[in-house]
Amino acid sequence: MTSLRADFIGRLQLKGFSQRTVTNYVAAVAALSAFHRRSPLTLSKDDVRTFYLHEVNNKKLAPRTINLHMAALKTFFNLMAPDSKVMDGITRLKCPKDLPVILDVQEVRRLLDSIHNVKHKAAVALMYSSGLRLTECAMLKPHHIDSKRMKVRVEQGKGKKDRYTILSNEALAYLREYFKMYRPKKWLFEGPHGHLHQRSFGKIVGDAAIRAHIDKPISPHTLRHCFATHLLEQGVALQVIQQLLGHSNIKTTAIYTHVSSVMLDKVISPLDTMESHNTKRHWKKGGRA
Repeated sequence: MTSLRADFIGRLQLKGFSQRTVTNYVAAVAALSAFHRRSPLTLSKDDVRTFYLHEVNNKKLAPRTINLHMAALKTFFNLMAPDSKVMDGITRLKCPKDLPVILDVQEVRRLLDSIHNVKHKAAVALMYSSGLRLTECAMLKPHHIDSKRMKVRVEQGKGKKDRYTILSNEALAYLREYFKMYRPKKWLFEGPHGHLHQRSFGKIVGDAAIRAHIDKPISPHTLRHCFATHLLEQGVALQVIQQLLGHSNIKTTAIYTHVSSVMLDKVISPLDTMESHNTKRHWKKGGRA
């Protein structure tokens, strides 16, 4: 490891970046350096633009991935060369605004009913019923389940924030059954080498979707989207959902107002409202159909 890379990693850690972010940022800077075969500190603005064009046109990376690299390089130059103007004028790429895939309540029920492994069912039920991120669920420990208060404690979630979210009675029943069989010690959902791997969660959900004959493209994170959308459809305030999800900005939570089928079903076209009003007025005047 070069002294520059070690110094950059140390500064990121002192800034409180997560290990995943540190890894991604270091990889992005390393890719830039490897592309030009020079130290990133010797590169110009044109060099950075050439690198981005290479990612867009040759590597054909997704806009979100390129924007992640852009954020990494901006952070690198801000920390390692504060007076540098290399990143000035380099803007983010526009990302498509994709709405999340949502399962209806019956589909979630079918998904859960298709899982027969006790550990897997408890994990999937907990992710859906508490709105957990995949990483948050994987990092849970047994003492994070507060059955007396019916809460789940999430420690150092995204943004290094602690929060509480709700615990479902049904999920608790699955967890108790799982506890009796597995007796987890350090991690709530233990795997062969520590906690259950995130890829394992993905396979569990994917296999369950196949068995449940759900043809929508879903992942463990879909369960979090379903949690938020279904709460919204129950009439839970957006601000409450924001707190349960651990969103810093309510604009992030507000996306679920765009995917709620129940809310959309309640909307009446203004043309139908107009026709209804005209019909009532016509009958009051003694008109006939």
